[in-house]
Formats: sequence, C-alpha cells, structure tokens
Amino acid sequence: MITPDYYDKFGCIGGKCRNNCCKGGWDIEVDDDALDRFGQIEGSFGERVRSAVNEENCFKHVDGHCPLLSDDGWCEMVRHGKELCIICDEYPRFTEYWEDYCERGISVSCEAAADIILNNKSKVKLAGKSEPCSEPIFTLIYKARNKVFEILQNRDIDIFKRMSLALDYTAELQEQINIDDYKTEPDFEPVDRRENHISAAAYIDFIKDLEMLNPSWGDILKRVYEHEKNAPVHTVNELMAEQLIVYFVFRYYLKGAFDCDVLSKMKLAIVSVMTIIAIENVLGDFAECARLYSIEIEHDEDNLEAIYDEFLFSDVLTYENILDMIG
Repeated sequence: MITPDYYDKFGCIGGKCRNNCCKGGWDIEVDDDALDRFGQIEGSFGERVRSAVNEENCFKHVDGHCPLLSDDGWCEMVRHGKELCIICDEYPRFTEYWEDYCERGISVSCEAAADIILNNKSKVKLAGKSEPCSEPIFTLIYKARNKVFEILQNRDIDIFKRMSLALDYTAELQEQINIDDYKTEPDFEPVDRRENHISAAAYIDFIKDLEMLNPSWGDILKRVYEHEKNAPVHTVNELMAEQLIVYFVFRYYLKGAFDCDVLSKMKLAIVSVMTIIAIENVLGDFAECARLYSIEIEHDEDNLEAIYDEFLFSDVLTYENILDMIG
C-alpha cells in the first residue's frame, strides 16, 4: 500500500473537533456485516444502537447528528469498545486499486486531516510498497504524475506558475493518450501559456447549481461569485496551496487510467484549488475553506461526474480558460 508520508500522523481528535463528521448531515449506510454485529449487542445499549438505524439501513439524523454521538463529541460505539461499520471506521481515509496496486490517503474534508496536510512544511513524498499494475496506460500516467509532483514542488517559482506548468504538461500527456501511445513519457517541457487572466466565476457559477449538503454552502458560493466577477488576482499562502494541489493530484491523477482522461483529473485539481483560494480570499481560513469544498464536491459522486462532464462538453471550462483562471 502506497501512502503520502503524512498518512500515519492522522488520528481522530473526537471532542476537540469543531466540525465533527458525526454532525455533517451525511447519509451513512451501515454495511450488512455491521448490521449483523449490531444485532448481537446485548442490553439497553444494543437496543439503542439498533434504534439508531433507519429502514434504509442508514444512521438516523437527530438534530443533524448521529444519535450515537455523545455530548463530549465521541462515538458511543467506540466508548463501548464495539466495532464500527465500514464507512465510520474508514473515514477520512480513502483507498484506490488498479489491479493489485493500492494507494491510500486521508481527505481534507476532515478537520484533523486538513490540518496535517495543509500545515505540512515538507515536500510530500510517497511511502510504502505495493504490487505493480501491468496496464501500459497506468504505467504511463504513474510516471507522468511523478513529473507533475516535481513541477508542483519546485519552490523556486510561484505556485500559480507551477500549476500552469503542470496543466500544460498534462495536456500534452492527454494528446499522447488520445493516439494510444502509452510506451514513453512525453518528451515535452511545459511552458506557462497563460494569457489574459480570468476569474474562477464561471466554475463557481456552475458548482453553485449542483447538489448541496449544507444550505450555507450556497450562500458562500454566491458571495464568492460576486467577488470573482471582477476577475481579481488572488493571494494565497504558497506552501498551503502547494500541499493542497499535491493532495488533489495524488487523489485523482491516476484515475485517468480508468477512463483515458487524465486531463480532466488535472483540471479538477486546478479549479478546486483556485476555487478554494477564491473562497479564502473572501472568508479567510484556508483549511476551513478546503474542508467545506471537499465535503460538498469530493464526497458527492454525482457532483464529481457532473464536473467531469462539464470539462468534456462545456465551451467555458476549456483547457485554455482554466489555464487563464490560474493566478
């Protein structure tokens, strides 16, 4: 299993968390094995656990939080030494497989994970071992991702230029994939091709009409959209922005091996970071803005699919426009 080198630093902070995931309003489905275990818990606590699950085998919401959340912010299942369902046990970890090759990370939607990822001062490295994937397109994209990491972690140039170079390199890689050439890495030196700066307003205007978990998210996007219409040049903590773009590339770039569309994965990374920067320029607190975005976008597969479709078919979110959005 391959992980970012910060992976093992994560631990749930429970009652210290300002944004407890048990209060997130998510529909948490209980897997069949967990349901069987819940049925074997004895006594009044067992009755309480079983009554916390609705007819759709999801935990009920009580005033927006899980009924098994204690007043001090800890899960009663953990306190009673009981095994959690898969979703609760895994979050905020995510795992991806390509044949026998496996990667695992933690999501910035979790406050504690975001703190670890975004306040890391070192260049992220990947650690661990895994069986390789034999697919030629995977091998190509894997090697290319290493090049993208190298570009994004070059602290001799500003973070916006680094992102533009990474997008330019990936666009060239996509051209190679389009002609089914998976044998060699692109013999290509990326160039900063940005021309006239445009705002992130078009992307924000699009995502504000997607599914929303929290009503406040819509209000945030409306505020940021009005600010973005003036095409501002953005300010950002470059180190935090580096860690965020590396996080998105680690999580999504290799998914291009599934559908032969690595450019959309890089576009997602870029517009996500630029949107989070735009939100931070209005609200402040970069880590909290990243967390809010991740909850609403990364944890909704329908939203992600809608975004990918927009990249493929929209005349607005083109490669050239996203390139000019950086900065």
